[in-house]
Amino acid sequence: MGNGAGGIGTPSIGGGGGRGGRSVGAAPRMTYFKWTEAKIGKIQAITPKEGEKPTGPITATEHLKKALGYPAAKARGDKRPVLVYFHYPHDHPKHGKLSTSVCSRTLDDEHAARWSKLFRCVQIDMGASELKYVDMLGHKGEPLFVALDDDLKVKAEVPVSKSASKLKKALEDTFKKFPAASKKLKKDIALHKKWMAEAKRLEKKDEFEDAVDVINQIRFGNIRVSPYYEKAVTYGQMLEAKAEREGLKK
Repeated sequence: MGNGAGGIGTPSIGGGGGRGGRSVGAAPRMTYFKWTEAKIGKIQAITPKEGEKPTGPITATEHLKKALGYPAAKARGDKRPVLVYFHYPHDHPKHGKLSTSVCSRTLDDEHAARWSKLFRCVQIDMGASELKYVDMLGHKGEPLFVALDDDLKVKAEVPVSKSASKLKKALEDTFKKFPAASKKLKKDIALHKKWMAEAKRLEKKDEFEDAVDVINQIRFGNIRVSPYYEKAVTYGQMLEAKAEREGLKK
């Protein structure tokens, strides 16, 4: 399903997912991103290449980190907290209905997606993973979200619910348990405030195209939980209209 940088925000086995429309009684869907899909199997022996010395088997922790994408995330500088979803197949006799509802409705909610996007989201396929290893991550035999730190320690459990508002609130509370990420979010929100003021300054000078460029840093950025995001969406549209009218005059 790819990484957490962009794309579809609702997990589903087989890739893709997310209706891209409006959940019942919710805001229109605007925020999309991909969940990494992980299948955690047994540790495989590594056959050394010709001329190389054999190495011992990797540890269970190393195995899990690799499966959850920790090394790849570190290489690209992705420091977001990790949110793991123990996802059961939709035809599972006990948990299938809940998984289906969560994937098709709860995770398709716009506000839940905005908070999910602040995490590096990983969906574990519980139909094709070894319980020995997923239990090490906090799995308890049912659909569940857990937030992990860099040492794979569970910082918080987020119950799986059909309520998108409960998920959004739980993710907001969970994010606060990661001090470095929370500090960065505060800085990002301060930037939003600065950009909003700069865009308004440029608008007053009739420099509409420049104002659009500034406001786009908010409305097309990855931080969508700030109090300036929704304002930037509508304000950016207004600035674009003014820029177009100004262009027609020339």
